[in-house]
Amino acid sequence: MNPDLENTMVDKTRTAIDVGLSDEEKADLEKLITGLKQDPSGAQPGASTEELQKQVQSMTENLTQLVEMLLKFDTKIRALYDIVRLSHQKSDMMNKRIDAIIESVKGARNVSPGSGS
Repeated sequence: MNPDLENTMVDKTRTAIDVGLSDEEKADLEKLITGLKQDPSGAQPGASTEELQKQVQSMTENLTQLVEMLLKFDTKIRALYDIVRLSHQKSDMMNKRIDAIIESVKGARNVSPGSGS
């Protein structure tokens, strides 16, 4: 079978639930990680108090941005969790209903006048 056709068929049957980061959030995260990976050894012998305060302020701003991104991601994950939980409850309820119908049909067959007991 044609692999392109298989991918197309699979894509049509999947439900898109996007809980990932947006492109802008990914770019911001990469920028912050790159900034943090640079040597922030900071306390150089000739560093002035102002320079250290600027570094601390910069680190605080970076941390604030990371926390905001984490909170957005947490909100998306929480929504996904609620969807999965409700889906599970629904399938559990449906299974119980199906089991009750099956038991009812089995009981009706056993009680029917044509049964040869």
